[in-house]
Amino acid sequence: MGEVLGIDVSHHNGEINWEYVAANNKKFAILKCQYEAQSHRIDEYFEYNYNEAGKYGIARGVYIYIARASMADPVADAESLLKHLKGRKLEYGIWLDLEDKTVEAKGKAYIRDLANIYADIFIKAGYFVGIYCNRDWYIRLIHDDLKRSFDFWIARYPKNDTGMYNPTSSLKPSASIAVAWQYSSKGNVSGVKTKCDLNVDFDGVVSLIAQTPIKKSVDEVAQEVLDGKWGTAKTNPTRKKLLTLAGYDYAEVQRKVNEIINKKS
Repeated sequence: MGEVLGIDVSHHNGEINWEYVAANNKKFAILKCQYEAQSHRIDEYFEYNYNEAGKYGIARGVYIYIARASMADPVADAESLLKHLKGRKLEYGIWLDLEDKTVEAKGKAYIRDLANIYADIFIKAGYFVGIYCNRDWYIRLIHDDLKRSFDFWIARYPKNDTGMYNPTSSLKPSASIAVAWQYSSKGNVSGVKTKCDLNVDFDGVVSLIAQTPIKKSVDEVAQEVLDGKWGTAKTNPTRKKLLTLAGYDYAEVQRKVNEIINKKS
C-alpha cells in the first residue's frame, strides 16, 4: 500500500474542517475521546471529529491517556472509554498512551501489567490495541513482553521540527520496532487552525491489523498467568475478574495452568 499519512487531534485543536484535511492527503486520524480518569468526561470535540472525519473517508482511531487517577482503577477507566465509544467502528483501533511521570515511576513490570489490563478489556470488545510512546520510553520502560505482544506507534521529532516529513530521516523508527511514526508535533494542516501532530503509518499496516484483532490462545494466557501478568486472587482487580473481563473462561484457563504445573512437577 505504501506509506499512509495522518494526524492526531483533541479539543486543543478546536473545530476542524475535515473536508480540507482529507484534501490535504491525510488518510487517518487518531482522536482523543475522553479525559483522564478523574472525570472520565468525553472530549468536547470527539463526537464532531469522529463523525466529520468519517464523512470524508478518513480512517479513525482513538487514544487513551493513562495517568495517576487511571492507575487507581484501570478497569473503570477502560470501561468508561468503551461506554463513550458505544461500539463504534475504529479503523485504527485504540492506542494506550502511558507517558505520564506517575506511570513511569512504577517501572517496567508495572507498566507491562497495566497495559495488559487495558488491552484485554478493549480486545474483548473487538478493538485492535497498540501502544504509543516516544523512543526513549520504548528503550527504557517498555518490557520485552510488551514488545513481543503489541504494535507500537513511536514519537520522535527532529530538533528543528518544521512539520516536514522526511521518509529517509535517521529518526524514523525501524519497521521491526514500530508500525507507525509520529514525526512532528508542529504540523500545519489545511483545515486545522492550530499546530497538530503528524504521523505516518508504514505500508498501511495499522489499518489492516486494526480490523482483525487476534485473541490469545488458552495456552498463551495460561503461561501469562504463570508469569504473573494477570495478578492473583488478592490483587484488585483479581485475576478472575481480569480474565473474565478480557473474555476468557477463567475455569478453562485455570485448568490449563494446573496442567502446565503438573507436567513440570
